[in-house]
Amino acid sequence: MNPGAYKKYNQVQIKTANRSKLVVLLYQGAIRFMKKSILHIEQKDMEGKGKALIRAQDIILELTYALDQDLLSKNDPLTQNLQRLYLYSYRRLLHANLHLEIEPIEEVIKIMQGLLAAWEQVVEGNSDESENSDADVGGIRLGLTG
Repeated sequence: MNPGAYKKYNQVQIKTANRSKLVVLLYQGAIRFMKKSILHIEQKDMEGKGKALIRAQDIILELTYALDQDLLSKNDPLTQNLQRLYLYSYRRLLHANLHLEIEPIEEVIKIMQGLLAAWEQVVEGNSDESENSDADVGGIRLGLTG
């Protein structure tokens, strides 16, 4: 597939995804950019490393901003734990970027892969519902705002 067609496919996929699927796409993107950053560090490509890590950091910030502020203010444990994980992951990627270390990136990849697996189960569990439905687990809208 040529790069232009791939980009258009991704844009259509994002525009038609429900919230749960969008979160899965964000996790997949963050993981992809972190893996690229490791390759760039190994190849001594500091510009490529920086760009890839910044993209991963931007995605993690987007996930953080998407958390439902009402649930956070009500001290919802799931939402607070997600926020803590996102902020920790963001700080670890900052550290990796500044110190050219692969270990913190690998650590965050593992965190994101665990969260991705959980969200994939949510998406799979909601596959019978309409495409534009919101995921709801235990009465919690998974901490995402509309």
